[in-house]
Amino acid sequence: MDSLIRYGFTIDEIKNMMENNEAIEETEEKDIQEIIKILEEIKCTKKIIKNIFYSNPYCLLKTPEEIKCILKLLQDNNFTHLEILLDTNPYLLNIGEKEIKKIIKQKEKEGMTEEQIKDYFYYCSDEIF
Repeated sequence: MDSLIRYGFTIDEIKNMMENNEAIEETEEKDIQEIIKILEEIKCTKKIIKNIFYSNPYCLLKTPEEIKCILKLLQDNNFTHLEILLDTNPYLLNIGEKEIKKIIKQKEKEGMTEEQIKDYFYYCSDEIF
């Protein structure tokens, strides 16, 4: 958890995150640092990264490779401004690459346009999970 403290999380914030997800205590420091780096590379600000982790501590159970795959899939499907998408819907990092593909294909079959699918990921997160 030292990485989170150095990143600016308070002890109380970390305790709250651990209350929601005790398993994050087992997350490797290097993985936390790598996830932060990955998110910074897609232009997430410190505030957005803190919001993502605080509202969705389960994303810290993902490996950096899983996070990269999710972000690449979103980019490959023409999602732009991933930092805004993740700030709006940090729970996207909980579902896997296969599930995201499945949802996109399902929405295409329903006749949604690319823009409607993007909006779905921004605004309909309660239906995704």
